[in-house]
Amino acid sequence: MAEKKEKEYSSLYEQIRHEKLNWTRAKASLELKCIDENRLERIEKNRAAIRPDEVLIMAEVYDEPSLCNYYCAMQCPIGKDGEVPYIEQPEQSELPIIVLRMIASLNSTSQMKDRLIEIAADGDVTDDELEEFEVIRRELEKITSTVKTLEMWADKTIKREAK
Repeated sequence: MAEKKEKEYSSLYEQIRHEKLNWTRAKASLELKCIDENRLERIEKNRAAIRPDEVLIMAEVYDEPSLCNYYCAMQCPIGKDGEVPYIEQPEQSELPIIVLRMIASLNSTSQMKDRLIEIAADGDVTDDELEEFEVIRRELEKITSTVKTLEMWADKTIKREAK
């Protein structure tokens, strides 16, 4: 029995349209109203830059708010500037996983707070304290990422419940 080969997509926009909605480009352009089929193909195949207003429309029509995060983190000139993006793209998860990650992150905040106070108390940050500070900063980034993931989940759930 031959294995089924997974389709490779040129962009997340194409992948969501195809896998989540199972829409043709023609159907998607009808639903999107202001993005014609040719423009949609150029966007999906990375032959044309997508505009922020188009991302917003796709996110709304496709019921996929993560498209906004993707655009801001990966395609917006400000978000993708430099080696480290200004905006991280939160991963999509189910609520129990998000909550467990949040609890794990928050459990470590008391220790981090105490250590930050110790580092800052004398007004002098030594090299070894800088290393510890970097570890704390990375932990705080995990909390921020988890909060963004929770916000994305909530936005999507609230929209679904409102329909």
